[in-house]
Amino acid sequence: MKVTFPTDPISIENRLRSIDPIQYGKSRNYIDGAVTLLSPYIARGYLSTKQVFAYVSSLGYKPYQISKFVQELAWRDYFQEVWRNKGNQLFSDLKQLQPNILHNQIPKGILKETIHTGIPAIDKELEEFYKTGYLHNHVRMYIASIICNVGGAYWKQPSQWMYYHLLDADFASNTCSWQWVSGAFSSKKYVANQENINRYLKTNDSQTYLDKSYEEILQFTSIPRELETRVDWDLTEAYESTKRWFELKKISDLSEGINNRFFDVTNPLIIDPSLPVFLYDFYNLDPNWKKDTKANRIFILRPHFFKLYPSSPKTMDFIYSLSQNIEDIKFFWGEWDDLLAQTKDYRIDFFWKEHPTNKEYVGKEEPRDWLFPKVTGYFPSFFAYWKKCEKFWIHEDDRNPSLFQ
Repeated sequence: MKVTFPTDPISIENRLRSIDPIQYGKSRNYIDGAVTLLSPYIARGYLSTKQVFAYVSSLGYKPYQISKFVQELAWRDYFQEVWRNKGNQLFSDLKQLQPNILHNQIPKGILKETIHTGIPAIDKELEEFYKTGYLHNHVRMYIASIICNVGGAYWKQPSQWMYYHLLDADFASNTCSWQWVSGAFSSKKYVANQENINRYLKTNDSQTYLDKSYEEILQFTSIPRELETRVDWDLTEAYESTKRWFELKKISDLSEGINNRFFDVTNPLIIDPSLPVFLYDFYNLDPNWKKDTKANRIFILRPHFFKLYPSSPKTMDFIYSLSQNIEDIKFFWGEWDDLLAQTKDYRIDFFWKEHPTNKEYVGKEEPRDWLFPKVTGYFPSFFAYWKKCEKFWIHEDDRNPSLFQ
């Protein structure tokens, strides 16, 4: 089945309503399992974990029947809590230094032009990844394990490579997951052998460097030849591709006679000074946010943000297409101070949704929708976090129906 990610509201609603939490719990680890394919919409803030939870809860299941599904939703919020509490510490090892690092690059065999990891099933998934911008979660773990725990790479550059290409790029989920696999945010490394990969990807590969026991893989002292050739992931070039995306979109609009949709410091914003400004960004494309209020709706693309977290043109096209569900939204390439400078002659209220990446905004911050809003703070492990969430869900939900409102 070809994986696609439509951006029209009806298709997204249908995808939400097609969730089967029971089958998800049984089969989610398999390549053809009953996964939801909602991650790009959640990552972009089009849907929230709370909305997905509310829908699944409305189906009448008992908590024990859907606990695995809800737990997987909670993983997303957990990583966001880690980011909120640790901030820029996510750029370095969170719990302990990653063990057995041999280099700080990425294997050339994962690049689009030179795919060859030595594991045929992974090569096939990488080919699809470059076409769709999506990877099954188990495949992400396999790739991270191969690169870091077999290939000896430090997690940082390969995690940046994967983030750049993901439609569901989320710095917290991606970074924490790479650190978890590599042993920097967990008590031990995650390692998969060929038998495990064959089982969940439903393949029959053999005689690879992973066709060994877990113990043998953990005792590797040299890098497999397929992973030996390495390159640097160029964050600057990745940023330039994101910037070029904006410039090409702007030119395309003008060539089609469309004005007043793309703005930057050389092309001042055109807004209604009598209305507030609602700010959208990489993590907030909620089409229902204040939708009945008249306002200027601006998607702000801050250069410093994309220098830290560049995204592929494919991801940016997905964002742009999703944004068209928000009436009269405009795109502004510039920093927060640039936006203020262009609106300094007006008395305008700015509104936005809270996120670790937009702390410089000045105005009226609104909370995001959380799965368990009363569970906050840093938890050293997911299961410490989940234990608290489970208490609110199972023991209080029936008595307190407003808990998730």
